[in-house]
Parts: sequence; C-alpha cells; structure tokens
Amino acid sequence: MENEILYVEGMHCKSCEMIVKDVLEEIGVESKVSHENGTVEVTFDDEKVSLDEIKKAIKGEGYEVS
Repeated sequence: MENEILYVEGMHCKSCEMIVKDVLEEIGVESKVSHENGTVEVTFDDEKVSLDEIKKAIKGEGYEVS
C-alpha cells in the first residue's frame, strides 16, 4: 500500500471534501480530506490504481491537484 499527501486547490467546504472522498472511494482509494488545509491524504494499492489516476479523478471534479 502506498500513502501520499496531495495538495488540492478549490475545496471550500465540507461538501467539497465529500465530493473528493466519494470519487476516490469509487476507484478504491482510502482518503482523509481537509478543505481547511487543502490536502488529501490517500492510501492506495499501486498495483490497482496509479497516483496519476487518483489525480485525474480529483481533477475530473473540477479541482487542481499538485
């Protein structure tokens, strides 16, 4: 299992947190999302999903990821 912290721009509220958490859950990624810190801590199996796929899923919801 891999663990990474991503910085996400554009999350402003708890609703934003839930959107990001839900989209990551759909692709099999566990996450801890904080709109206050602008971070998403992800835990994932890199044999099933890549970090690029995770970033793409978040970007697909309208957020910027670094």
